[in-house]
Amino acid sequence: MLHGRPASAGTASGPARIVRGPEDFGRVRRGDVLVCRFTDPTWTPLFGVVAAVVTEVGGQLSHAAIVAREQRIPAVLGVTDATSVLTDGSRTTVDGTAGTVRHD
Repeated sequence: MLHGRPASAGTASGPARIVRGPEDFGRVRRGDVLVCRFTDPTWTPLFGVVAAVVTEVGGQLSHAAIVAREQRIPAVLGVTDATSVLTDGSRTTVDGTAGTVRHD
């Protein structure tokens, strides 16, 4: 189990999708768990597709936290090394209330 900062309440599960930049946006599918270093406004369309968000950096006022709350999807931020610990496609559960990320 990984731990981070709770940023948007709720729980959701889906396959982890490691996204390193805009060149990977086309790989994201409905119901994926977005796993990335951070987000910025160019990432906003992904929030309408994914089930949850996990970032390596960010806090309550970061782009990822604000947009996740607006879209009502769970988010956990500040998860150290999430893009290297989580495996692309692995079943992942994000608890945005507790700040935890479980993975197979």
